[in-house]
Amino acid sequence: MSLVTNKCGSEFLEGNFAPVGNEIDVAELEIEGSIPPALSGQYLRNGPNPMFEPLGSYHWFDGDGMIHAIGLENGRASYRNRWIRSRGLDAEQRNGSAIYGGLAAPGLTDPRLVGDGGPVKNTANTNIIRHAGRILCLMEGCPPTEIDDELRTLGEHDFAGRLQGSFTAHPHIDPRNGEMIVFGYMPTLKYMRVSAGGELVQVEDIEVPKPTMMHDFAVTSDHAVFFDSPAVLDLEAFLAGGPMV
Repeated sequence: MSLVTNKCGSEFLEGNFAPVGNEIDVAELEIEGSIPPALSGQYLRNGPNPMFEPLGSYHWFDGDGMIHAIGLENGRASYRNRWIRSRGLDAEQRNGSAIYGGLAAPGLTDPRLVGDGGPVKNTANTNIIRHAGRILCLMEGCPPTEIDDELRTLGEHDFAGRLQGSFTAHPHIDPRNGEMIVFGYMPTLKYMRVSAGGELVQVEDIEVPKPTMMHDFAVTSDHAVFFDSPAVLDLEAFLAGGPMV
């Protein structure tokens, strides 16, 4: 259950941004009109949904990932939602309150309470992609988090140890061969290629003058294009309580 009362007065904890407080299952949703029986499958979306009252200020990107699923089958629709159970959220649940400061208040994270959650919580709250039989929940600063069709969290997926560093929240699928084209920009810029079978088959380091925030990239039939933006990352300053960008 969400324990957020918005003591910090953030606009991203009110109205349409207000956290969903419970995990629920609705076996049969009310339908206006009709759903074609041939339309069958599952629609997934995720987004930031903090479980606990934030420490200090709240940044929209900090919220724990929550999955919302609409299932369609035989003209009927069902709904289910679940938090993504990151190691960081597990640590906060053991503590009974938030322990990560996040982007708006990085200096408030207490490393004594983090345990195996790591210095940055992998919220997996930005995007979801299906590839090679896996459902991967993504945020651009950490490895993918795998879930199953029932929305149970299976844990971080590091491609048999080959993934070292971050993994974009916006990979691109090559329509010619089913490969997933990926990049990561923390701690260094890397171009990566995942086979149609789900194996990380190529990792290339790309030298840049300084680490910059690259939310997305572009892919053509022959090139991958990276945007060397003026948003410069300073991880040491962030961990010391200063701004990350």
